[in-house]
Amino acid sequence: MGRVKLEIKRIENPTNRQVTFSKRRNGLIKKAYELSILCDIDIAVIMFSPSGRVNHFSGRRRIEDVFTRYINLPDQVRDNAVSFPELPYRRGIQNKEYLLRTLQQLRSENDIALQLAKFV
Repeated sequence: MGRVKLEIKRIENPTNRQVTFSKRRNGLIKKAYELSILCDIDIAVIMFSPSGRVNHFSGRRRIEDVFTRYINLPDQVRDNAVSFPELPYRRGIQNKEYLLRTLQQLRSENDIALQLAKFV
């Protein structure tokens, strides 16, 4: 008995979209973790949920270190990286300023979490 092949398109129902995101997010993070262990690589995954919450994962190094390493690569090296065909929502991802803003947001959220942890 095989699985039903899903058409890859936006899920219109917000509840179904959130449930699918949650399940696939966990699967993606698991695969990223396994890849980092099996191949001894630095890996960072960042994603935003349908509700706008940031989710991230990094392997052996802090996510900031991985993104800083990427940002510091020469433009020619980054331009030759394997990526999906350009899609409207992916154009900003390869932009240095976008990555820096995301990095600053993560640092800010980390600082807030550390402050809250002091009160617990």
